[in-house]
Amino acid sequence: VGSLFRGISFSTGWIVRRTMKMIKYNDTYIIGIDHGYGNLKTANTVTASGVKVHDIEPPFKKELLEFDGKFICIGENHKSFTADKTKDMDNYYLTLYGIAKELSLAGITEANVHLAVGLPPMWYSEQRDRFSEYMLQNENVEFVYNGKQYSVHIEGVSVYPQGYCAVYDRLKDMNGVNMIADIGNGTMNIMKVIDHKVITDSCR
Repeated sequence: VGSLFRGISFSTGWIVRRTMKMIKYNDTYIIGIDHGYGNLKTANTVTASGVKVHDIEPPFKKELLEFDGKFICIGENHKSFTADKTKDMDNYYLTLYGIAKELSLAGITEANVHLAVGLPPMWYSEQRDRFSEYMLQNENVEFVYNGKQYSVHIEGVSVYPQGYCAVYDRLKDMNGVNMIADIGNGTMNIMKVIDHKVITDSCR
């Protein structure tokens, strides 16, 4: 949410979208991806998180990912809720799609990438390592997005508690009792902050 609103400017009552530049550290681009059940979010894009996999090329090719011999249509619907985001390949396909969206906006087809992803706070400790391994299942990956070939070296991944990232730099201002609500498409994560500290047992 923070990334989304930092990419919007307000002028004379209209909302004008600004494209945010990718963060680059040395020769590596840092790409943040929010794997929501309703929508996949990157710094510059929001797409419905539905995934449909075909063994043969479909007739309609908009938002089409080609990977590992499969044709993957993205965004035609929303993903069903599942407590384990590594249960199937959908979130991996969505990750490749998110990378492609950001690289395509920057006019780049080859890149070293470090991923920044999130998990709900109450699942973070249990699933963090598994989610990281899931994201790193292919260190070097090639795929086609909307007819264009991409070659990506995934150098690493950082997994963060969702919601916390939006406020970590504001904790110093959170005196007393504060409630953080991350409202998604059918789900909501709640976290309590008391006098600048997150109360772990409050995460729901």
